[in-house]
Amino acid sequence: MAEGKVNWYEQDALLQVDAASAELVTKLAFLVEGYAKVNAKVDTGFMRNAIYTIPARGRPRETGPSSGSFRSKATGEMVERKRVSGVPQIPDGYAAVHSAAEYSIYREVTDHFLYNALVKVRLVAPGVIRGVGKSL
Repeated sequence: MAEGKVNWYEQDALLQVDAASAELVTKLAFLVEGYAKVNAKVDTGFMRNAIYTIPARGRPRETGPSSGSFRSKATGEMVERKRVSGVPQIPDGYAAVHSAAEYSIYREVTDHFLYNALVKVRLVAPGVIRGVGKSL
């Protein structure tokens, strides 16, 4: 895969919960993370394990494998998987769910595993999902 960087800012989705504490926002993000991991299609397990929550306060926990070769469950062959470097910067008081597998964007466009997880959490959260453009 050619080196490059994708910032898919124009299609971000946000669950806006008015007057929510940082703790509540972080708990909702962990719930989105859980649903996303359940819904993510698994070939090697790399992408599923590269999904993590960035809390509203503090640093995200280290999670998931580093870049490398992994065995495909479908073919049994070894395939290369790459983890993006760095953690997205988000404003204080916001929480986010990030998938650090380089190819996650392609799976999201096809399977909507992150967006569908957000929709499920919206069913239990007192907020609205809205599209946003980022200025970060």
